[in-house]
Amino acid sequence: MMDQGVGSWIERRARTAPEGIALVHGEVAWTYAQLAARIRRLANGLRARGVARGDRVVWLGANHPAFLELFFAVSRLGAVLAPINHRLEPATIAALASTYGATLVVADGPSLRIPTAAPRLALDTDYEPLLARASDAPLDVAVALADVCLLPHTSGTTGAPKGIQLTHANLTWNVVNFLSVSDFRADDVTVAIAPFFRTGGLGTNVLPVLFKGGTVIVPEHGTPDEILELVTRHRVTIGFGNPDLLDALTRCLAWPDADLSTIRVFMTGGAPVPERLLRTYLARGVTFLQGYGLSEASPMVLMLDAASALRKVGSAGTPPLLVDVRVARPDGTTCAPDETGELFARGPNIMTGYWQRPDLHPIDDDGWLATGDAARTDADGYVWIVDRVADGYVTPAGTVYPGDVERALAGHAAVIDAGVVGVAGRGAAFVVLAPGATVTERELLEHCRTRLAAHAVPASIGFVDRLPRTSVGKLMRHELAARVTRP
Repeated sequence: MMDQGVGSWIERRARTAPEGIALVHGEVAWTYAQLAARIRRLANGLRARGVARGDRVVWLGANHPAFLELFFAVSRLGAVLAPINHRLEPATIAALASTYGATLVVADGPSLRIPTAAPRLALDTDYEPLLARASDAPLDVAVALADVCLLPHTSGTTGAPKGIQLTHANLTWNVVNFLSVSDFRADDVTVAIAPFFRTGGLGTNVLPVLFKGGTVIVPEHGTPDEILELVTRHRVTIGFGNPDLLDALTRCLAWPDADLSTIRVFMTGGAPVPERLLRTYLARGVTFLQGYGLSEASPMVLMLDAASALRKVGSAGTPPLLVDVRVARPDGTTCAPDETGELFARGPNIMTGYWQRPDLHPIDDDGWLATGDAARTDADGYVWIVDRVADGYVTPAGTVYPGDVERALAGHAAVIDAGVVGVAGRGAAFVVLAPGATVTERELLEHCRTRLAAHAVPASIGFVDRLPRTSVGKLMRHELAARVTRP
């Protein structure tokens, strides 16, 4: 094959295990042979619609098997898939699609209402007819590992979203990194819980499972009850999701009696993970591992090993085989153990740069990516993610990272979620209480005093029903700050 990229994976797997089940959605299942045929027809259909090498095809919509077919088909043409978060403001979506110079936009029903200049392919009405009339002829476009194939974007919580250029090599090495630290097998079954428009939703469990020849279940609705039912019905073995959603699974009525015996590991990341949530899964016999990644790294940077799940609760672990990390001070020198600094990562999974943003240089001449995240290592080399560097606030006694305060608050039995922002050099905290729990601000402040340095104890604690978070569970601190400054 001239195609060295990820687009060829399904075709190659269809040669070795054609009858293996690749995708399941509702009552429909596709074997690898059937999926490969659909990808061939889709690639030929897209080519007939004018999609060529280097073009950008935008995806707008919720998780659907068509996303995976589109990803592999676009990659086979040497083009680039640009998934955009359909939950963003319409103006932001339109601006991103325009910046990408999209040749085609594939959108589900609700997303069709979002204005974009590019031609549309409606998932609900146009997609299957396109496949039905397209040729099933083989195609073998020369695709190199260095070619860009995926263009996700940053979350946009601290500014306009930026496109992240990921190559076929980046995604391939990311899978190799996962295989170096996790026990993926050819008979694995996983559920696509996290959004496909986020790199973690594609690169953490879905691509590694497909690479090995396993099965990916794509939920129809994505509700916690449906996901838990799919986990038990399909005897899922590998899982991944952000902490918010995995916490929601534990609140389902079916949780206490759900059969989780087939799960070898559930991975989580994308936001700080409460120790309470880790222990809830571990108590059910599920190996529940926290990891750390970012879209710029395709996304894996760190993963906690199963043997240390209890010994290092709360750690994001250590880097996989082909990733190097270091924690550095502002002057570039390496931090000592237990000293907080900025986390840097290097490896073949690191992006080539931001789309049309030559003014941004997060990767230095030695290949180190500045993650923007504050972290510290312990004496054993395990990394603990503290917070975003930019979220730290300066007090007369030193810098405070909100994540440290949030973890202290979350350690109280009455608290299920906590958020902290710095205002005028002091911390303002907001907490969500567990159902039926009662606690006073004074009691929580005293709890913090026993766990934090005096200058890190928040000046105030407010009680809220929920904290503002993104679709992957990241806290939107600017909204909390607005509550503090609001009269």
